[in-house]
Amino acid sequence: MRGRVRTVANVTVKGPILKRLPRKLDVLEGENAVLLVETLEAGVEGRWSRDGEELPVICQSSSGHMHALVLPGVTREDAGEVTFSLGNSRTTTLLRVKCVKHSPPGPPILAEMFKGHKNTVLLTWKPPEPAPETPFIYRLERQEVGSEDWIQCFSIEKAGAVEVPGDCVPSEGDYRFRICTVSGHGRSPHVVFHGSAHLVPTARLVAGLEDVQVYDGEDAVFSLDLSTIIQGTWFLNGEELKSNEPEGQVEPGALRYRIEQKGLQHRLILHAVKHQDSGALVGFSCPGVQDSAALTIQESPVHILSPQDRVSLTFTTSERVVLTCELSRVDFPATWYKDGQKVEESELLVVKMDGRKHRLILPEAKVQDSGEFECRTEGVSAFFGVTVQDPPVHIVDPREHVFVHAITSECVMLACEVDREDAPVRWYKDGQEVEESDFVVLENEGPHRRLVLPATQPSDGGEFQCVAGDECAYFTVTITDVSSWIVYPSGKVYVAAVRLERVVLTCELCRPWAEVRWTKDGEEVVESPALLLQKEDTVRRLVLPAVQLEDSGEYLCEIDDESASFTVTVTESYQSQDSSNNNPELCVLLKKPKTRRLWSRFPPWRRTAGTE
Repeated sequence: MRGRVRTVANVTVKGPILKRLPRKLDVLEGENAVLLVETLEAGVEGRWSRDGEELPVICQSSSGHMHALVLPGVTREDAGEVTFSLGNSRTTTLLRVKCVKHSPPGPPILAEMFKGHKNTVLLTWKPPEPAPETPFIYRLERQEVGSEDWIQCFSIEKAGAVEVPGDCVPSEGDYRFRICTVSGHGRSPHVVFHGSAHLVPTARLVAGLEDVQVYDGEDAVFSLDLSTIIQGTWFLNGEELKSNEPEGQVEPGALRYRIEQKGLQHRLILHAVKHQDSGALVGFSCPGVQDSAALTIQESPVHILSPQDRVSLTFTTSERVVLTCELSRVDFPATWYKDGQKVEESELLVVKMDGRKHRLILPEAKVQDSGEFECRTEGVSAFFGVTVQDPPVHIVDPREHVFVHAITSECVMLACEVDREDAPVRWYKDGQEVEESDFVVLENEGPHRRLVLPATQPSDGGEFQCVAGDECAYFTVTITDVSSWIVYPSGKVYVAAVRLERVVLTCELCRPWAEVRWTKDGEEVVESPALLLQKEDTVRRLVLPAVQLEDSGEYLCEIDDESASFTVTVTESYQSQDSSNNNPELCVLLKKPKTRRLWSRFPPWRRTAGTE
């Protein structure tokens, strides 16, 4: 089919392009495709493109009015929309490439196996019949008996015979073989050679043993790589090491070792070598390979493996604190310091050493355990910054905003309860921390914290806060300035009584806790059966159960700079009603015989004093 030409029939139309391309064109794979276009004018240059990409000029030609595009030996990659453009005019065809079915080559024939040579196998076969038209090769594959995988050995261009040596297999075993024919049109079925052959690979040294230098106490590792998987034997100072056990000892109490084999690699690991093992000779032997290397032990300056940098740690009280420092050498001494002072072991501070690791343990950390810890050995140190904090403090009461109203000179107490007796708190007023003074008392009793203002003034009002850890209790204190303590009476009271009558002098205050002082004629009175002092809520009373003539006088109820004045007049008998009216400050009401009640000139619903 190669070399055949498919020419396109053209369509005649009006315009710059007289004969256009058909809508589609089918071409077999491998044929030559020729597309022709005729233009109105001769000698013009058009443009050929496929799927929007311009085609190479080498495929294009033009002569006079005719323009041609030649695509030799088309493949499926040449398929697409082919366009010829001239100015604003264009013509397009859909080029479709159809594939040609090719049959794969036939399999080889007369395949036979011969095992006449030691550690080799001879395989022979004949070419397929009929012979393929296209070039082909033979592909030989192997399979280890017991496995399902076939592995390609090599490819052969000519038929005949091939000898497969033991070096072609990765490990010792019984192998089967098969062969097939492969060409550009596919692969033939496999032909399996009858029987199997036992092959043993010849080992070669890929990466040999090297001398090993390690520090005292470290593991020494010797390794080598072979070209094939095969067993071998290790020797130490000429003595064979047993390989039937994963780990062993040269002799009781002597050097411990472990033998490993992973694929092509063999390893001998000598555990924790000592200085006296320096100079030991390690050897390895297997068929075709012998190698050896020496062991050297060297002393090294100790260094810290971890931590490399300073470590900052934060704990809460009663937590267990463990500081760990790992050295490069086993059982090497180190010393612990706190804030530059050597630590001393106790029940509260324990120091341990385990191989390379040195530990400082605080079983139950306290706040005073905070500080800078150092693990020091031979000029190198590891540093630990330890911070021990109390657990978070929580406010139990109050949970809501508290509003307090008081008057001047009144005692105000702000109380806050926390969940821990030893929890510190800070008091603030209007954002400034409060300091204890004669005017501010800070109390601490168990879980209770109090701020006391013994005698408040208007300036003591404001926003107070009790801060405990991250929590805060809020108080708003308002102090009202009171101009007068005495609510009633607001003026002087006159009392007239007859001897042996009961007289009661009453004074009403603005606060129930206020204390007063009673005086008579300038001298403080003393309570007795003949003179009683009573206190009920905001009312203060002076009672004369059986008044006498000598009880007449000026009585005062005093508080701070204020006072209520009572003038008491005691007579032997009743005065006439007319004579009492001569006093404009006194009004006498007669309720019943031998009983008189006295009211001031103030409104009658405000009783001030009287007699019974």
